[in-house]
Amino acid sequence: MISLSDILIIAVSANIVTDLYEFALERLLGKTRDWHLVGRWVANIFRGSVILDTNDDALAVPGELILGWVFHYIVAFLYVAMYLVGTQFILGEPPAMDTAIGFGIITVAAPWLILMPGLGLGVFAAKAAKPNFVRAASLSVHTVFGIGIYLGLVILGQA
Repeated sequence: MISLSDILIIAVSANIVTDLYEFALERLLGKTRDWHLVGRWVANIFRGSVILDTNDDALAVPGELILGWVFHYIVAFLYVAMYLVGTQFILGEPPAMDTAIGFGIITVAAPWLILMPGLGLGVFAAKAAKPNFVRAASLSVHTVFGIGIYLGLVILGQA
C-alpha cells in the first residue's frame, strides 16, 4: 500500500522531471507556461472570475507566481493519487510504465479544457497566438509527467 508520503514523493519527482523538461523546452522553443498567470487565475476564481483576461493588469495579485507554483504541485499530488487509486483499486494492477505514461497523456485534458479556457486562451488553446505549439507543448509536457510518475515509483521501489 502506498502512503500519502509516497504520493508526495512521486508527485514531487514527477514535477521535477516535468519542470526540467519544460525548462529545456522553453530554452529551445520559447515560453510554454506562465505560472504567475496560473496563480492569478486561481486567485481570481475566488474573486468570482473564472475566465481571466490576461491583458488586464488590474487583476494581478500579490504572490501570484508562488500561488501558481503551489497550485502546480497540488495538482500533481492529486493526479498521482488518482493514478494510484486507478491502477490499484480500479484496474487491480500494480503501477507500470505504460499506465503511468498513458495517465500522463490523459491529464492533458485538464489544461486543454479547463486551464487554457480559464486563462482566456479558449478550449484547446484555440485563441492562443500559436495554438498548435501550445497544444503540442502541453501534450509533450503531460507525457513527460507520466514518465516522471513512473520514475517516482522507481525511486520508491514500487515499480
